Amino acid sequence: MRALKNAGLVSDFSPQQPCLGIAQTTGCRTSLLYQKGNILKKNKKLLLLVIAGILILLVMAGLYYYYPMLIMPPVETGLIPNTNVYTVNAMSAVYMIKTDSGYIMIDAGLSNKKLLASLNEVMINPDEVRWIFLTHSDGDHVSGLALFPNAEIYMNEEEFPLINGTAKRIVFGGNTMPSGIDIEKINLLSHNQELLFGGTKIQCIKAPGHTTGSMLYLVDGKYLFTGDVLKIKDGEKSVHPYSMDAELSKKTIEQLKGILDNCSIILTSHYGLH
Repeated sequence: MRALKNAGLVSDFSPQQPCLGIAQTTGCRTSLLYQKGNILKKNKKLLLLVIAGILILLVMAGLYYYYPMLIMPPVETGLIPNTNVYTVNAMSAVYMIKTDSGYIMIDAGLSNKKLLASLNEVMINPDEVRWIFLTHSDGDHVSGLALFPNAEIYMNEEEFPLINGTAKRIVFGGNTMPSGIDIEKINLLSHNQELLFGGTKIQCIKAPGHTTGSMLYLVDGKYLFTGDVLKIKDGEKSVHPYSMDAELSKKTIEQLKGILDNCSIILTSHYGLH
């Protein structure tokens, strides 16, 4: 046996050798399970930290995106003094222009429920709305369109690609019209086109930047409906948040200076009357 040991064919049995006896094997397994448990705990903590980090980033991104909306002044429903124009709260401003033949509506708001409640407040029947002019096709300007089945819809021809799938508003795609709206029946407008409805004249003015086909409407030469073409705060005119092309927006605002300075009232969608 000694010779075999010396030859290395038989090893010495020693209590210090791990996992050779039943007790040692049990202890070894317990040690391995303990080590695995520690690893799982560490991985769990790491996973929780990663999840918490992602949630914090999402909250920060959400605040960054929605903060401009949070500071926009509330819309007050009612007749604008000494005019034939009503401001209607639909979570964004909708404007109703009374004519001899019915109402012209500028944009269709975000909330159908709020829009109907506001119309009821100023005693305007949706069936009396005959023409709807869209400043652009973002969701907070078109959501209420289906409430007015008798109305004709108008928008800039250069905005149309954003709703027919041939151009993108954001990385993920273009804008969409509410269910029930046939985009092929929308009347497309061109720059400087003029229309007359019920004795009220509307001049169409293209104003790209916020979207490719954003359009202003100058009514009777004095009321300028701007949609989201610009932001006005404390008298300062600047680029509206969420614009597709901020540099183009700046250029557009500069080009519109004469019209902006000479109209009687500027009626924005999110920043009140000026």
